[in-house]
Amino acid sequence: MAAEVKPSRKKRLLFLHRATAFGGSEIVILNLLKAIDYETTSVFLASPVDVFSKVLSDLQLPITILPLTAPFNGKFFGTFISWLRYLMLLRPDKIILAEGGFRDFPFSTSLAACVVARGNFWMMQLHSPPERTKQNSRTRLGFISRAELRERVWAWLTKNTLSLCHGVKDRLVRIYGYDPEKIGVVYHGVDTKHFTPVPQNARKALRENMQIPEGAVVIVSTARLAEVKRLDRLIRAFGALSFEQSDLWLLLTGDGPLQDELKGLAQSVDNHENIMFLGYVDDVCPVLRASDIYVLPSDEEGFGIALAEAMACELVCVATKTVGPSEIIEDGVNGFLVAPTYEGVLTGLSKALRLTSEERRAIGNRARRRVVGNFCVEEAVAKGLAFMKIDLGKQTAR
Repeated sequence: MAAEVKPSRKKRLLFLHRATAFGGSEIVILNLLKAIDYETTSVFLASPVDVFSKVLSDLQLPITILPLTAPFNGKFFGTFISWLRYLMLLRPDKIILAEGGFRDFPFSTSLAACVVARGNFWMMQLHSPPERTKQNSRTRLGFISRAELRERVWAWLTKNTLSLCHGVKDRLVRIYGYDPEKIGVVYHGVDTKHFTPVPQNARKALRENMQIPEGAVVIVSTARLAEVKRLDRLIRAFGALSFEQSDLWLLLTGDGPLQDELKGLAQSVDNHENIMFLGYVDDVCPVLRASDIYVLPSDEEGFGIALAEAMACELVCVATKTVGPSEIIEDGVNGFLVAPTYEGVLTGLSKALRLTSEERRAIGNRARRRVVGNFCVEEAVAKGLAFMKIDLGKQTAR
């Protein structure tokens, strides 16, 4: 009689993420979560603020959401012990620290994660690390500074790092001392079957639903209302251009800590009655389809998923020349890249507004072809999970 084969224990996978709102970083994580093989893997997601429960419940994904109660500030030894205790309770086989903002987590987190996961500690760098010079990271005598030493140890502790673009990888290697062989670049993607343009009659209906005139020129930005997104530049540029062109409308989706401040700024510019704050929108596709021009005025972008979504909808896109958008847009061909300043955003938006209808269509068509040809979400997810050695679900693999 054959011996009974006991089923093997599922691998315990823990994502650590410091979410504050649902934005681009959370979309990347969600797309990965949807594709994991849950027959072989138990997944836990820990964050101080729960922004995932509703969407995960709708998708019926068997993921355990945990409150992240370990401290982010304090003396090193105390925070390290706290993180060690927190992670040991979860007993993960693999830990993935998904940083939506560079160094969202203290160094003690990485050290504790490396210890608890026995070296099976991975990073997802979802945002661009800040640029800095080598001189700024050295002491007066030329020795390596404590901050640079910490960064180099952090890089050494990490098994591998997933980056969303080559610009982020370049900074991690050039400035922060990461081993280029331990960084994988996987562009994330968008669902180009969902994010599509619509015929003129459908676009007209979308505008009617939002009480926007059919002949208006609609500018849109879909982003968290946070400092790094610099939506103040867009609001000021909109006001300046509205002085000469009164048929402009501005749609802003998203929420965040600067909501009241940005609404106050909007009230102070020309044509402010045509600025609409739509709040958090589950599906921004109808808003994009009702619009003409998309603007991403950020100081930094690790990739720019919202930008790629707008390009897939054939909008004329204006984005600041940061690491992510610089690898998506070819300036003047499928969109416009501008300096990350108010003057840059104003100039780029002016160029977009001066385009003829034929020129807008041509740029929009090239933008969509760029996204369809290079940023397929299914391919990106499969590559990302393969790089991090996470089992891909059979349904997804087919």
